[in-house]
Amino acid sequence: MTDESVSAEISAIATELDFGDSIRQYATVIADELQHQETRISSSQRTAAACLLAACRLREEPVRVTVIADQTPFSKEQILSEMQRLSQALEITVPLADPEILIEKSCDELGLPEIVRERAVRLAQLGDDASVTSGVSPYTYTAAILYVVCSPTDVDLSQADIASHFDVSTATLRNRRDDILAATGSRLFEIQFPDARSEAVSLVDELLAGARTSDWAQNKRSLGILGGAWLYVANAAEINTSATELATITGVSEPTIRARYEEFVDYVDTAISPADQI
Repeated sequence: MTDESVSAEISAIATELDFGDSIRQYATVIADELQHQETRISSSQRTAAACLLAACRLREEPVRVTVIADQTPFSKEQILSEMQRLSQALEITVPLADPEILIEKSCDELGLPEIVRERAVRLAQLGDDASVTSGVSPYTYTAAILYVVCSPTDVDLSQADIASHFDVSTATLRNRRDDILAATGSRLFEIQFPDARSEAVSLVDELLAGARTSDWAQNKRSLGILGGAWLYVANAAEINTSATELATITGVSEPTIRARYEEFVDYVDTAISPADQI
């Protein structure tokens, strides 16, 4: 397999996707180095796609694997596998796409307001600190971040719209949303309700910590408990929200959130002193 054939495929794919010259040239350099090291190439088109994907990631140019794979007869799994093989052969580390860069680009593509972008970046950082990103595709993670942040707003963007934009299933999107909500708890409350006093945020932490060791909360969904805690604190702190809005954010039904709220009312009456309440 000649380096000219791989370079020609790189040029063809890059042209179809309107990639800039820097990406095209970087991918060609990678392909040339593979030829120099006499790395085995079984398909020039698959290798070209892998070189382009590697170039995009090394240059921090967000692009979904499926966008490149769609220009070839190969699946995204085959392209990723080829990129991994080539990076090992060249002893280079190809980074995963940065969720913050993906957020910036996606907000531009979807026409989302600045407040959504700011909250999404903050939540992405919190999720990363809580290790929610471990083993998760950056695109799936970014999709879930935007889903969480957009849910309580008047942004006209459905779950299906977000899933389609990032080429993930709605089921996967919901699962990653659940992971983010469960891991970020009170910090997400602070993002969703930026005017909340520090005492309110602390009370969310205290309620969630208490629920983890309370009999009434055993075998109940963590997101329902989260929603109930948020509703309790929002009411106590006179924050303008509702069970309906919290149901939209968490994906838990309104009756469940109200039921967990009532359980927190009973819990606070018996377990938390008046001085520690808001």
